[in-house]
Amino acid sequence: MARGLVAQNGRFYWTVDAHVGPGCPNKMDDVQLVQFGYWCMGNNPKTPASPADRALFAAVTPGAPYSGAPGDPLTLAIKRHQALRGGTQDGRVSPMQANQGYNWIISSLSNNISNYLMQQWPRIDQHAKCPPALRPVILACLGN
Repeated sequence: MARGLVAQNGRFYWTVDAHVGPGCPNKMDDVQLVQFGYWCMGNNPKTPASPADRALFAAVTPGAPYSGAPGDPLTLAIKRHQALRGGTQDGRVSPMQANQGYNWIISSLSNNISNYLMQQWPRIDQHAKCPPALRPVILACLGN
């Protein structure tokens, strides 16, 4: 289940419980968190990416079914994001652990969600694009 955590840097992040991407468990709420993160990246004019990359990220629909197919918009967004950041390019978004730093794809997505939501952060559930399976998870994590 997607969850919140406080990393070594003292900042609150949303993270996934299991890997998301081709050949991964792809738990629905984890997938929807990652989808929402890419949607935010694509729709935030402050995202430091080319217009083509922002369009690729914006093509991810929060709440859409995800099979891990190579041509799925989420798979394409993950792979492009990894290529832009360098390092591992396995097409997977991995869980972040509080004691392992914060240079992860999921930490970048969480930062982008925070940047996009601003005053609503970390209340993803309050945004109109919050996918249905993610909403109760966010509420449970925040104790509401």
